[in-house]
Amino acid sequence: MSDTTAARLLSLNQQAIAILHLNIPLDFGLGGDTAERLREINDRLLSDVGRDLAPDALLERHALPDRYRAIARMLLESDDPVPIFESIAIQNLDRDAAATPLRQAITEPLIVAALAYIGMIILCTFSVPHIQAQYTQQGLTPSGVSRWLIAVREAMPLWVAGFPFVMIATWWVWRKLAAGPLLNLVPGSSQYARWLAAESQSRRLAVLVGSGVEPETALSLAGTSVSPQLPVRPIAESIVRDGTPPSRPRALGRLARFYHFLADDRRHAFFSKTPGYVGLLIAALLVLGYALATFLPWIAILQNESSMEALNR
Repeated sequence: MSDTTAARLLSLNQQAIAILHLNIPLDFGLGGDTAERLREINDRLLSDVGRDLAPDALLERHALPDRYRAIARMLLESDDPVPIFESIAIQNLDRDAAATPLRQAITEPLIVAALAYIGMIILCTFSVPHIQAQYTQQGLTPSGVSRWLIAVREAMPLWVAGFPFVMIATWWVWRKLAAGPLLNLVPGSSQYARWLAAESQSRRLAVLVGSGVEPETALSLAGTSVSPQLPVRPIAESIVRDGTPPSRPRALGRLARFYHFLADDRRHAFFSKTPGYVGLLIAALLVLGYALATFLPWIAILQNESSMEALNR
């Protein structure tokens, strides 16, 4: 294969696909199935393999997403693409690690819900008929929790069959949303994402300036290649513009490690604790609801009997 820009980019995309097949996440801003999208891009690049096109002209020709274009430019400009791939993977892996406690937070409520499900079957089978008989004997109409329990017992064929499917669906949806919308609801999530983006930018800048890329080009590519898209932080920009060529990659590498420390501190402060508290709260509410459903009907029956005895005196 020739050494044109299209051929090099096609080879880099193949390397990215191979990394994705190792279950290492790479987000190029292409949407859901990154590997499939990269294959589609490669199919389109085949027609340009024999043409001597500049990187910008090639990427403009195929109307590719902005973030992919920035990453592709960095891969083409750098002497070694591995650190670029690494910077993308680390950002995704760290975010996925932050979502792990949130994924696990649903486990305890689901276990309690399963026990409550078994308890409700026993309650509706053995206890609710006696509650209903007591109201019939007293000549009273069930109200409150008693009326609700009787309605639940009458609907037993529906919820006994359907509840396991609801639990499985809840578990599946929760795990799917944990790394996205649910993670964004955790306090400190936006700052955590910004620290990860700053770390990734610093890593990419270190590769670019180490490869001899012009400072303005390096800053522009680093600013548009991360998600969330943020301007390069002033300290990194100062290193790129004012640092000496031999020292810039080392300084940017140290800066990346510092941003990683800040992100890790934020993760341990918020993401490791908040999901557990949420799971505990949901489980506690389920236990409270089951306890009230068990005892309140009998308390109401005893109160009715006391009232009837008082009237008969």
